[in-house]
Amino acid sequence: MAEQPARVSAREICDFLAALREHRWIPAEHEAASRVDILAWKASLLGRMAANTRDPETRATAAAARADLAAARAELAAARAEALADSYVLRTGGEH
Repeated sequence: MAEQPARVSAREICDFLAALREHRWIPAEHEAASRVDILAWKASLLGRMAANTRDPETRATAAAARADLAAARAELAAARAEALADSYVLRTGGEH
């Protein structure tokens, strides 16, 4: 039988909320990566909450958080790929 994840503590929620407040002051060039980190943390917390309940709304919220994380990761990967393509154009004078 699979082991249940640890219950989410009040301390973890407080730490997450503090990090979320600090996220507002992240420089623009680091914002996308920081957003992915925040969303990963959120998805982890909500996933652990959902694992300890049968409530469909809690499970749906956790699933939505995982979807938001996947979308943010895809956006970050696309932005990095675009930056890499642009650097190629600058170095070679070609087109992408």
